Amino acid sequence: MTRSVTKIFRVVDKDGKVTYTDRPPADRNSVEVELRPITPIPPLQRAEQLSADQAAAAFSGYSRVALISPANDSLVLYDQSQVMVQLDLSPALQPDHLVQFYVDGSPYGKPVAATSRSIAGLERGTHSIAARVLSSQGAVLAMTRPVTVHVQRHFKRNPR
Repeated sequence: MTRSVTKIFRVVDKDGKVTYTDRPPADRNSVEVELRPITPIPPLQRAEQLSADQAAAAFSGYSRVALISPANDSLVLYDQSQVMVQLDLSPALQPDHLVQFYVDGSPYGKPVAATSRSIAGLERGTHSIAARVLSSQGAVLAMTRPVTVHVQRHFKRNPR
């Protein structure tokens, strides 16, 4: 690495304002400044980035896949309009993987790149909720056991 030597000058104007420059003005007094040597810092080595194929080969699968919320056989009360579903994955969800949530065996919305999802509009009765982890090509990589929730809703009785 070659180091170019440049002279630096300190210039004070009539109002006392100090500026530094490599070209001293002819109409003002300037003083050459002695700069301390710069401490050289070696360039950072970039970590080798894995290609998508290498990353896929390095991923050995999920060791834990379970729904941690809602609890199995839980009761959803009448004033609770949404159920928060949370998936526990180990290792964490990979960047190119998606999660498809299911209600009563049917997909709920589109696959998402998240391990939690709010499910709304559950009718009164018993429902099963499950999730599958999908690759970017749509292959099932892991699936949970379904959990059962019981939704309690008020209903009007017909008068006799």
